[in-house]
Amino acid sequence: MGRETSLDPQLIQSCGDVYRNPTEVQMSQIVLPCHANHCGELSVGQLLKWMDSTACLSAERHAGCSCVTASVDDIHFEHTIGVGKVVSIIAKVNRAFTSSMEVGILVTCEDLYTDRHWKVCHAFATFVARRTEAGKVQLKQVIPHTQKEQMEYSLAAERRRMRLIHAEIITDLLNSSTEFEDSVLAERTRVESVELVLPPHTNHQVSTFGGQIMAWMENVATIAARYAFSIHGF
Repeated sequence: MGRETSLDPQLIQSCGDVYRNPTEVQMSQIVLPCHANHCGELSVGQLLKWMDSTACLSAERHAGCSCVTASVDDIHFEHTIGVGKVVSIIAKVNRAFTSSMEVGILVTCEDLYTDRHWKVCHAFATFVARRTEAGKVQLKQVIPHTQKEQMEYSLAAERRRMRLIHAEIITDLLNSSTEFEDSVLAERTRVESVELVLPPHTNHQVSTFGGQIMAWMENVATIAARYAFSIHGF
């Protein structure tokens, strides 16, 4: 069960006292047993798929063409989500560059019986507009209308700068010779997964979407982490 809501830009212009970002997309999902893991909580992989789908809709609304997920920044999940809870995901484009754009994603949860709401996570994803028959896409600029949007617009440029140097930092860390006495042999926690891409795994572009790939990655990462825990006796 899902609900997607958005506001037409023309409606924004016609309501002088009401403003809503024209790239904003909201999706609400009730967590069913089929979405849960063995602990009875919403699978992180499923949540990542919902987040990616919502963010992609926002990116495509701004670009006016098909977009693909390029990267997702580190995500810190503050709470787990149980079966029966309602997950709300809001995504909007913070800033557009030449052919890429940053999309901010806010995830909250609601308990329908107590009317309690809480934040689950705040994430940032980069989407790239796909080349059209006319050639490479030149994205229109995002114009901030509120103080909060202006702040996100400015921070988006700094986050982009950090992403560009992230690979260099990781390379330097991997090349360092630091060793730990209690290190766990990587081979003992190694997990491999081979997936056949089926129609349910594809998006409207008939290709595997970023959220599905992240869900597969999360699944093998969870298994690898459990191996590490078992090695240490947890």
